[in-house]
Amino acid sequence: MSAREPREERPSDSWIVALLFALAFGYDTVEAIANAEQLPLLYVGAGIEGAIPWWLLVAQVALPGIFFVVALFVGRRMRLVGKAGILLVALGVSAQLSLLAEQLARQIAITALGA
Repeated sequence: MSAREPREERPSDSWIVALLFALAFGYDTVEAIANAEQLPLLYVGAGIEGAIPWWLLVAQVALPGIFFVVALFVGRRMRLVGKAGILLVALGVSAQLSLLAEQLARQIAITALGA
């Protein structure tokens, strides 16, 4: 029985993984932009336009890109599996913060409607 030698990683492998994750982070960004367009209309329709959480909408658009760049920076010297793991964790955190932002926007609307 011969021991398997580790396969040599090519630079293109890292680029392919980064591109696939860029698509996923891009999807998160597109969703955030859609929220930034639609949420103010919902608040205006409810008569609570003064309570639109602009800071939350801007953060929701900016965070996926920030997480992607930070994950690439952290994983720049790692092997491919480690780099993919860091990107996956960053994508999960980005998606979770997106859901949290949507819930927070709902709570702000409920509070504004109750006042």
